[in-house]
Formats: sequence, structure tokens, C-alpha cells
Amino acid sequence: IMRHFFAMLSRMKYIRRWGLMRNTQEENIQEHTLQTAMIAYHLCVLRNVRFGGTVDPQRAAVLAMYHDVTEIFTGDMPTPVKYFTPLMRETYGRAERLAGERLVASLPEDLQSAYAPLILAGEDDPVWPFVKAADTLSAYLKCLQEKHAGNTEFDKAYGTIGKKLRDLHMPEVDVFMEEYAPAFLLSLDEMDF
Repeated sequence: IMRHFFAMLSRMKYIRRWGLMRNTQEENIQEHTLQTAMIAYHLCVLRNVRFGGTVDPQRAAVLAMYHDVTEIFTGDMPTPVKYFTPLMRETYGRAERLAGERLVASLPEDLQSAYAPLILAGEDDPVWPFVKAADTLSAYLKCLQEKHAGNTEFDKAYGTIGKKLRDLHMPEVDVFMEEYAPAFLLSLDEMDF
């Protein structure tokens, strides 16, 4: 029996993000997902090492790897469209659920239970706030880099997302924004090793 699960996941590289905005650098959901997973892992490490937490960085990274896989079917719905009305959000939520169920069903039955919690119930996991924060940080970094490239199209999103991050009141997010985000404006030659 031929299984389509990983072939479908490989199509993440074709799904563009920020579709309503002019971009100086295109970004797809595969690139975004890797960055989100790396950041989610680090946020959990920060929580554990600097703030006395006991969260699972590896679990956060794996959840982040699958956090946008339904967009293979739905595309990357721009935030202003997704939240335009409560009905729009509800309808899109149903489409995401159906897409997730379709992905899980593409796996052999004996393996589906290993993926269903990641694809269908990630938001119920205790580390989900770290994944969501990492997802938002990834968007913030995109806006930061676009603004730095002179693209004023991202000015409003930069402000809105920056406020959203500050309003999380997560100390590890604050550390990331202070200690790591500014380096995204440097060239490799400017980075001090």
C-alpha cells in the first residue's frame, strides 16, 4: 500500500506565507516550521534553566514541526482574513480540522495514534503556549527583517506582533526578544563569534 503522508508534508515548501503582503524575501511554511521548532525548543530550555520550569523542550519542538501541516490543504490564511468575522474563524477552524484528519488518515492505522495528538490536538498539550509563542516570534522576526530591508508594508504587523509578544508576559520570550532578535539584523560578517 502506498502511503502519502510524507509526500504531502513535503509540499509545505510550496505554501507561501504572508500572501497579502509585498515581501522582499519570500517565506514558505516549511522554512517557518523549522524556525518555529528551533525557537520553541529554546524557549522551553530558557524556562527550565533560567526560570525554574520543568517543560519538555523536545515535545515543544515536535509539536512545532506539525503546527502548520494542515496548511498543505488550506493554504496560509492571512490573519486579517482568518479573523475577519467569528463565522470566518469557525469555518476555517473546521477546514483545518478536516485537513488534519485527512493527514492522519493517510498513515497506517497502527501509527495514527502517534500523530493524531500532534496534528489534531496540539493546542491541548501543556507545552503549546511555548509553540504558540515561538510561532509568533517567527512572525516577529520576519517583520523585523522586512522592515530592516526598507519594506514599510510590515510596519503595522511589526507593531501588532511585538505588542502581542510583550503581552504574553513570558520571561523567556522577553529574553529572546532582547538577546536574540537584534542579531537577525546583522550580516554573517557582523556576527561576533
